[in-house]
Amino acid sequence: MAGCSEDTEELPVFDSLEATYQAVNEIVGCSDDAPEPADKRTASGGPTGESVMCTSTVEVLWFDSDEARQDVYELLADTAGAGGSVYFAEGRNWFVADGAEVVVGAVPERSIDMEQPAEALGAR
Repeated sequence: MAGCSEDTEELPVFDSLEATYQAVNEIVGCSDDAPEPADKRTASGGPTGESVMCTSTVEVLWFDSDEARQDVYELLADTAGAGGSVYFAEGRNWFVADGAEVVVGAVPERSIDMEQPAEALGAR
């Protein structure tokens, strides 16, 4: 995992998963036939927010609480810790995460540089 930190006050916010997805889609052109996101289960059993896949390996995640955001961040960090990396763009209440390196059997249909949505959306 690269880029996530506790200081998020200056990062952009979206009102919903749909608004987040639309903004990301305008920048990277999400796939019409992206699969459903995998179920997420945090170690604490806490909330995981909402998500939708943009491509076969890129997921758009939106959170209605800081607790959900932190729980999913920790889940992504644990997933990446086993080998590989999860690259992402980060807003105050959302992530765009590319798990191509850590999803078993993942075959990305195309590469998306996470710097592109981060820069376009004023995120990191």
